[in-house]
Amino acid sequence: MRVEYWCKHCNHFVGSVDRPGWTERDVEVHCGLSQLTPVERSESVAYNREHGVMAVQTVCDFCQQALESHPELLVEGKLLQ
Repeated sequence: MRVEYWCKHCNHFVGSVDRPGWTERDVEVHCGLSQLTPVERSESVAYNREHGVMAVQTVCDFCQQALESHPELLVEGKLLQ
């Protein structure tokens, strides 16, 4: 399975992990996704079973630095662009 990480604010591709032998459960355990609540999981994780890809929303370094410097940019969970 391939796990792709995308920034939830700017949609920048952050990186990926390729583990051909992993199942969805393996990814959840080894990547810490099993710690998410059902709501967090539904908002942050998308599966494309046909292509064996799991997309996970995260925050890229640029957006993280912007939020730390200017927390007012975050309005209703979205970074103002």
